Amino acid sequence: MRNILMVLVAFLLLGCAEERSASGDLTGFIPENSVVIIDLEDPDLFFSNLRNSEFLRENKSHSLYREMEEKLAILDLIPHTNPALLTLSFTGEDSFDFTFISRGAAEIPNLDSIPNKMIESFSTEDHIIKKYTIEDQVAFSTEKDSIYIFSNSRSLLETTLFEEKTLYDDPDFQKAMKAASGKHPSVYINHKKLQPLLKKWFPKKDLSFIPGFSNWTSVDAEITQNSIKLNGISTATDTLPNLINVFKGTSPSSNLLATVTPVDATGFYSVTYNDFNRFLQNLTPLQKGGTDKNFPDTKELLEITTEAGTVFLEGESVFILRTFDPEGADLLLSSESEVPEDFRGNSIYKYSDNGSFRELLYPLFSPEGLQHYTRVEDFLMFSSSSEALKDIITAYQNEKVLAKNEAYISTFGSLSTDASVLVVSNNSGFKNVLSGMVSEAFKSSTNDLDFENYPITALQFIYQDNYAHVHGVMMKNSAPKTKNSTAQIASVKLDAAPATNPVFFRNHRSKGMDVAVQDIENTLYLISPSGKIYWKKKMDSRILGEIHSIDILKNGRYQLAFATQNQLHVIDRNGNPVKPFPHKFRDAITQPLAVFDYDNNRDYRFVIVQGKEVLMYDNKGRRVKGFKYSKATDEVVHAPKHIRLGRKDYILIPEASGKLNILSRTGQIRVPVKEKISFSENNWYEYKGNFTTTNQQGELVQVTEQGKVNVTNYSLSDTHHMTATSKTLVTLNENTLTIRDKTITLDFGLYTEPRIFYLNNKIYVSLTDTQTQKVYLFDSNGELLSGFPVYGNSVADLANATGNSAPELVVLDENDGILIYEVK
Repeated sequence: MRNILMVLVAFLLLGCAEERSASGDLTGFIPENSVVIIDLEDPDLFFSNLRNSEFLRENKSHSLYREMEEKLAILDLIPHTNPALLTLSFTGEDSFDFTFISRGAAEIPNLDSIPNKMIESFSTEDHIIKKYTIEDQVAFSTEKDSIYIFSNSRSLLETTLFEEKTLYDDPDFQKAMKAASGKHPSVYINHKKLQPLLKKWFPKKDLSFIPGFSNWTSVDAEITQNSIKLNGISTATDTLPNLINVFKGTSPSSNLLATVTPVDATGFYSVTYNDFNRFLQNLTPLQKGGTDKNFPDTKELLEITTEAGTVFLEGESVFILRTFDPEGADLLLSSESEVPEDFRGNSIYKYSDNGSFRELLYPLFSPEGLQHYTRVEDFLMFSSSSEALKDIITAYQNEKVLAKNEAYISTFGSLSTDASVLVVSNNSGFKNVLSGMVSEAFKSSTNDLDFENYPITALQFIYQDNYAHVHGVMMKNSAPKTKNSTAQIASVKLDAAPATNPVFFRNHRSKGMDVAVQDIENTLYLISPSGKIYWKKKMDSRILGEIHSIDILKNGRYQLAFATQNQLHVIDRNGNPVKPFPHKFRDAITQPLAVFDYDNNRDYRFVIVQGKEVLMYDNKGRRVKGFKYSKATDEVVHAPKHIRLGRKDYILIPEASGKLNILSRTGQIRVPVKEKISFSENNWYEYKGNFTTTNQQGELVQVTEQGKVNVTNYSLSDTHHMTATSKTLVTLNENTLTIRDKTITLDFGLYTEPRIFYLNNKIYVSLTDTQTQKVYLFDSNGELLSGFPVYGNSVADLANATGNSAPELVVLDENDGILIYEVK
């Protein structure tokens, strides 16, 4: 049913009429073969609104618009002061004729100033018909009973004059006219006559179901500068099998498909019902040759659903059912004989499509080639590829769905929450689909349609007693545009589950950053921000802590430096060791590698901890003889930390005994600290000119350059986290995050330690809830960035990886990969 989206766009391109209940005097002259009838209470106002519509004005170069404009241009010469009807009749595959019916003069005034013109008159029975030839346009006019009739077709004009039967005699049309509100222009669409129009516009598509949707649709068209809204009814009778009648005896419910539709989807199509068996019974007369419904398992599944729909992605679609009994649905669908693929906590199963959905739900749905399915909350999803299901799961977990999109929320505010049918077009993507459906004459200009300010179009039908309320809307997006719109740009699967947190590594070639990560098989990967794996290298054991970016050769080419269980490694960006590394140790390394660059001159110091021993090496892999500190009195509990205050360098080494060693570059005690500190798992930082951390009692501990210990009670729990820069302190206490003086209450969860990043003169704070796999990114004011949280399952790293002004964020996937996001 992707094609129904096309009808929606066509309605809104055509749907333009200032409405009032049509006058019986005028309606008596409506040609019987009219497809579209526009009732104009005030034609001047109507045409002014058309000219002032921003969307129509910006797209007036479209072939359809130009064709209409050229065909109807001669109407500009007619007085528009009285109520009128404008009808469109399609007389062949390639053309349409119009009829303009109003009260007033039977001729075009003020022709003296027009050069290329010719006026002819001829009689037919009791009427005089005038023929106007102006430039290359021809039109005919006559008058009957003070009704002025004007048309570009003589035969249509004469049929209107002399045929006894007119459209006004159609009881369904009369019913449609009575539905007009009298407050706005009215458009009447004759579904039984739509086929030539559809064949002209969309010759490549079988749209035969659309004329049978209902008999007539009558809508009030409210056209303003920034929106087009349609409100009315679509009528049907019991005598013919109209598609709208499949909802007879059922009640609409909430259309919730937008909650799982990715923001970059082409659109979606949703139907709802509260009684599937009645719904199925109503569908039978519309199915080709009927169906024996010999699909008891599928029928049983559909009986516990209340919504069915299709989400249109780029290149494929996903068929979706919403169930009120998820566990029952699992029992009906799951196969214990096969092992499902796990993706972000969701099981994706193989599915053998037996055509049951297509047979039972035709012509509303005809899904084919369904080979995979999954369940996300109450939604059962089926598709021909598992990748399509993964796209939806990813969007749902990252909250990148239409239901949370500002443009969709604004548009949906003009619609009912419950509808029998809801069709939503994401216009930027749907434009490409539309251009593939239209005739060659319309293809180029369809590609050029400008939907930038009109991102969403929606149309809904709400069934009630042989007719349906119709509501359609396309409106300008009034939401302020923001630069902060996070999007996933890469997803990379590793050969095994990750063992380390991913980190960005400087790429001297691209001037950007790549990603380094190790898996549980000890394989180290270097990956581009676009997801390309440059190389994989088997390491001797697990990497301890952080991977550092260094320029050990001082030539602008960067290397990775890190420690494993018994080795100190320096590896270039091609995966090759830099001599004389690796440096091997007999005893185990017990803390992550610390790298010091005292004067930012790339004379690195590599610090290795082995229990109580502290060993320092230079760029050549030699022990630094000038560093006199070699052994602590007790186990070293954190990697040594270098902090510079003013012009002095300090090296902090905490011991399990509670002793804090603050050393000089040479390893001498520079600041004696007499008090014992019950160190927490948090590191030491410079904050407001002091050495700062927290203790196990949840207190803030600050040590001055003179060795004085100041303790402030922050009432933090024993599982708290803390990090800091020279001016910014961040703490996480259970579900309370504090950034400077701003406190943010998070949902309860299992959070990683917060991390502070300084990029583009901005401070960012990240943390991850590993329980719900949500990554949060805040600014220095404690405001959550737009687009967050996103999906992820580890501590995140943030950097300008691609060279543009937008930072990139990398985080682990739940199972065996990494995810890279761009924060715009």
